[in-house]
Amino acid sequence: MYTGITEKKELPEDLALQCLDLYHVYGTELENKVVALRGVSFDIKKGEILSIIGPSGAGKSTLLLSLGGMLKPSAGQIIFSDGTDITKLPEKFLFEFRRKKIGYVFQEQNLLPHLSAEKNIEMPMKLLNTPYLEIKRKSKELMQRLGIYHRRHHIPTKLSGGERQRVAIARALANNPEIILADEPTGAVDAETSVQILELFTELSNEFGTSYLICSHDPIVADFSNRSLEIRDGIIIGEHGMGFDLENLDQTRLLVPDNQGRLSIPEEAMRQLGGVFLFSWQVTEQGLLLKPIKSPERREGPKIKFCPSCGLEIPPNTYSCPRCGTKLTRVVH
Repeated sequence: MYTGITEKKELPEDLALQCLDLYHVYGTELENKVVALRGVSFDIKKGEILSIIGPSGAGKSTLLLSLGGMLKPSAGQIIFSDGTDITKLPEKFLFEFRRKKIGYVFQEQNLLPHLSAEKNIEMPMKLLNTPYLEIKRKSKELMQRLGIYHRRHHIPTKLSGGERQRVAIARALANNPEIILADEPTGAVDAETSVQILELFTELSNEFGTSYLICSHDPIVADFSNRSLEIRDGIIIGEHGMGFDLENLDQTRLLVPDNQGRLSIPEEAMRQLGGVFLFSWQVTEQGLLLKPIKSPERREGPKIKFCPSCGLEIPPNTYSCPRCGTKLTRVVH
């Protein structure tokens, strides 16, 4: 294991991972740069199922790849429970760390097509030189636990979508990782199988204490997540508890200040306020009190017709783009 980091501080006992001020910029030329993550910070608790929700292009996949060590962020820290900051690990040691500590479940499973279900599950253990008998014991245990032992000799094309996903989950669990990263794990299966997969995540989380981070557009994920973080334009803007409505996030959103102290005002609140406002603020016994102040000196600019980011025509009474989630400068009337 890598020992070149002179300072290494373990996280609090209840945390599996801590992400601090994470940035990622794609592109090198000034005109081609895209800022996908803008100072993202959050914790994942041990045994927690945490989901990341948000529109396409919000930064979900970039965040997941960064946390999994498959994409080096431009800035920030990703610290695991033992104090290892993977952003500082050389590639050789990062590769070893990923194999031991992190499991992955993808929408398309990424199973090796020429190998049987059993051999796919055994592969991560072989890469760590796990003894043969232990490999056989663990793979059998996982297949029985996931209800696919009777399909162990079948290659992926001979398995159903749900069976392939269960093989992918078993493979992710093979090396007893601290955290499972799941990118759209229910995206390629039907509703019934989606429920079965998420119920399985819950059971395995309770049984083994493994943490799960799920990126998904599937509304049903809300019913199985202990918490959900809402990301827009590369910024965490809100947090939700269990059972929220993915189509009506304003109703359950707890506002999260970004790393520069900014808050994203809910769209429904902006509609009710009716336009462009200034806000006064005051610290009270209950907390921070914001009071909207209409600015008579501030003139309305040209009417917004199209989203400045993706070009979609904007419907009336809207404060953000329905397609890409970009916040507009005013409510469209």
